[in-house]
Amino acid sequence: MDKVSRYLVVSDRTYADPGGGMPVRLLYGTRTAHTMVVDPATADALARRDADAVPTAWRQPLREQRILVPAGEDERGAVLDRNRRASADRSAVHIALLPTSYCNMGCTYCGQRHTRGGLGRDHRDRVRDRVLRAIAAPTTRSLRLDWFGAEPMAGYAVIRSLAPQFVAAATEHDVSYTSVLVTNGSLLTVAKMLTLVRDCGVTHFEITLDGPAAVHDRHRPLKNGRNSFRHIVDTVKAALDTPGCTTHVNFRTNVDAENQESIPEYLETMAGEGFARADVSFTLAAVHSWGNDVSSVELPGKAFAERELEWLRLLQDHALNAQLLPHTPKRVVCPAVTTSAEIISSTGNVFSCSEYPLVEEAEQHRALIRLDQLGPEPGRPLGPFDGWHDDIANGRSWCTDCVFMPTCGGSCPKAWHEGHPPCPAYKFNIQGRFDLLARRCGLEPVAATPAPEGAR
Repeated sequence: MDKVSRYLVVSDRTYADPGGGMPVRLLYGTRTAHTMVVDPATADALARRDADAVPTAWRQPLREQRILVPAGEDERGAVLDRNRRASADRSAVHIALLPTSYCNMGCTYCGQRHTRGGLGRDHRDRVRDRVLRAIAAPTTRSLRLDWFGAEPMAGYAVIRSLAPQFVAAATEHDVSYTSVLVTNGSLLTVAKMLTLVRDCGVTHFEITLDGPAAVHDRHRPLKNGRNSFRHIVDTVKAALDTPGCTTHVNFRTNVDAENQESIPEYLETMAGEGFARADVSFTLAAVHSWGNDVSSVELPGKAFAERELEWLRLLQDHALNAQLLPHTPKRVVCPAVTTSAEIISSTGNVFSCSEYPLVEEAEQHRALIRLDQLGPEPGRPLGPFDGWHDDIANGRSWCTDCVFMPTCGGSCPKAWHEGHPPCPAYKFNIQGRFDLLARRCGLEPVAATPAPEGAR
């Protein structure tokens, strides 16, 4: 016997090809993060949670996507157990390194405290040995190595020294290696980007632009008084157009009350600059507290989600890549829920949460351990959020009964513990995202079909 999954969203609307064709409705099964189209009658049965009314031809495809599940299954328990297993997996190691405590920008919404100076020789050696031991561990099959900040490019010499050693060790031990550089982009050059890709194994750049040139340069001012937008855009374009620069760039925009009106101009600008290409994507994210008070400019979740639909439509119209809905379930929500992940601050402190390094109160009171006190084996000590899956199971967040829990995973355990629910925007604007997905496929709404109670 089957039942309809609790982790299913059915589109309110029916869509069809304006040139003809059968009408359809969209399904989003959040256990597998899979979107499907089905005929309206099947969608109606699923929205009513009437598994018996689902046509035989649809049963197996819906079972494969966990939209139909065994009648006796505890779905929440199954999802949380899946996530617990992923968090306990010692084969996938994730280490984030801060090569410096300094940032050359003075963004008003940043909660970090920056000081000049790179890593001391002893600390650099300890970092190198820590990563190399993790790569050589018999259980390790993959390593994700993040360069994080402050501004990691202010510590470029450290990256240039250490990263090639990590790449070589991963090759020697047959360990899959990926690397993310999270940067403000202002210190990048074409030559440095090519070196980071070819010699340092950087597979993904996360670069922040907060609007068109005038807005970005005001929103993210350089401490030396110069502007950075034009330099960042020109550098990234030139690097990506260079043969052999096989990497991906995601432009992240931190949106608040001060720059929200500039987003349409920014997206038009980026399309005009030629960033409608497969190796570039875009993320729009609401500014949130990072150990500081941003309440005067922060956009509440529902308000952001409402504005975001306009921006997602513009991204689509300009052929700029952006994710409308997650394509994979979130088994490990963040480093804070797995001892196979750790963040090593430039101060020598080891954390489980990426929002703690260089935040003064956290550096003083929230470190799990000092780097020089770690043992020889991979794996960090337990942190404050390693019981997050039990928190969900025990109803300590709205995630317990949320249809999006398998794809979101709770988003940020730290924010929940601080009383700031970090629900993703798609929780509030899923129907608008369905409309955009349908439009992307050449489908248009043909009728409004209110979803029955419980279908959302």
